[in-house]
Amino acid sequence: MLLSMFNRALMGAGLLAASISQPAAANFSEAPSTHTGVQITGSFSGTLIDQYTGRPLNQATVALMRQDNEQLIAGAVTADNGEFRLDRAAFGRYMLHVEVAGYEPLHEEVIIAAGRDVVDLGSYGLIPLKAVAANSTQHKMTLVAQD
Repeated sequence: MLLSMFNRALMGAGLLAASISQPAAANFSEAPSTHTGVQITGSFSGTLIDQYTGRPLNQATVALMRQDNEQLIAGAVTADNGEFRLDRAAFGRYMLHVEVAGYEPLHEEVIIAAGRDVVDLGSYGLIPLKAVAANSTQHKMTLVAQD
């Protein structure tokens, strides 16, 4: 099985190590300037689950890419409970890319705005490839809102 571009990038960064209880995370962006004392970065967090069973998806590759040029900003591998966190992203629009063996990949636009230092993306239900093959209609990933 060929590794995707994101898996190769994260593997090169040493992010595909097993995560025991906490999601692995790394930041590839440059250190933010703190000369003004104003926070200019934030974090994304979320959980990946099987859309049909609700089972957490561990060891999934999560990559945060700049929307304008697809530069890798941050990456993580989900923990055993399916959680991930991507830290220190500058405010702006990004593409979240998620890949896990046996599931359809996820590509979702995410935004971090001033005043929100942590954006909880909630739970993403990923569709197993066997379900896609059994059903010829196109499915969209669903975001389960959490309050």
